[in-house]
Amino acid sequence: MPSLELDPGTLSYEAFGDAAAPGLFLIHGLHGDSASVRPLAERLAERFHVIAPDMLGHGESERLDAFTLDDQATALNQLIVHYGYPEAHVVGYSMGSYIAARAAIQEPDHVQRLVLVCPKAAGTTSSTVTAAERAGIDPETASADDLMAALQQAIWSSATDADRRREILAVVNQAENLSRKERRANEESIEGFDLRAGLPTVTARTLVLSGAEDGLNPPESGREVAGLVPGARFEVYERSGHMLPYEEPERFAADVTAFLTEG
Repeated sequence: MPSLELDPGTLSYEAFGDAAAPGLFLIHGLHGDSASVRPLAERLAERFHVIAPDMLGHGESERLDAFTLDDQATALNQLIVHYGYPEAHVVGYSMGSYIAARAAIQEPDHVQRLVLVCPKAAGTTSSTVTAAERAGIDPETASADDLMAALQQAIWSSATDADRRREILAVVNQAENLSRKERRANEESIEGFDLRAGLPTVTARTLVLSGAEDGLNPPESGREVAGLVPGARFEVYERSGHMLPYEEPERFAADVTAFLTEG
């Protein structure tokens, strides 16, 4: 994977599609990486030049002892500048939506259109940690498998059967395993984040997508985000939970493509 030394740290990334096509930066969720969003990137690459970074602390990017949501947003904005786009489309999923929104707040002129998938406007800790604690699991000592088991009721739609869940997890779990210390650093990077004061300053045309059965960032969280971004469009996928882009991938790719290409 190519990598780039940026002010907050070294970022690795994958690129998909025609380099002459409009630029789209696809940002993965917590503890994921570019491999975990590769099927989404490949669909979107039919119309866009998709750049999917491993964000700081994830995948092959630099594993810092400590970093913040602002650091992640700065790295994303510097990656956009590196590619020479005067402005670009940014699609962020879960934690990636926090990073994408923060990047659009930091540098409004860098982001033309913004898609926030399963977002929330603020949080005292990561949604994953909150859900684990609600299930009686100690996120400090639990294994990755135990955490995923604890999250089953929070992340899926009842419309997604067991076979499809296994197929999706086989993709998502391609992400490189993180040590407990590295997972904790990733979680700490978004503790106490609050985008509410900055969201009204976003100038990018914005689409917010939520899953009806999302137990981590429920639709009311997405609705709050959309209500704070001027002119944002809000949609709920009735057959999705927190795994929305994977549970309804065809609809997701079609909706995102339509939004990013409409006049």
